[in-house]
Amino acid sequence: MMNALGTQIKREFEQNNAVCSKVIDLFQLISNKSRFRILCILSQDEFCVNDIAEILDETKLSNISQQLRILSLAGVIAKRKENKFVFYRLADERFGQMLQFLRKSYLKPEGTEL
Repeated sequence: MMNALGTQIKREFEQNNAVCSKVIDLFQLISNKSRFRILCILSQDEFCVNDIAEILDETKLSNISQQLRILSLAGVIAKRKENKFVFYRLADERFGQMLQFLRKSYLKPEGTEL
């Protein structure tokens, strides 16, 4: 027989099933190294495909464009067109906050050793 805490957790899982699925989908989306790096870039500011490719040292713009399309379809990034350029940015600041947390928590500061 389950204790009260176990029962409460089970109830919360049942009530938040859709949220749980959304979070899992989000983590699956960022489990791709290119997409994760693109999102880290976009957490700093908005950039066009050429800028993102240059930052990532990626010579094939089609690879970057494909990842941007996936992120856009998932609703994680937004885009705006200015003249002939398309600029991408994070669609939700909460996602940027999560990326900042991960960067601060897991990247070692320059000049230090882990």
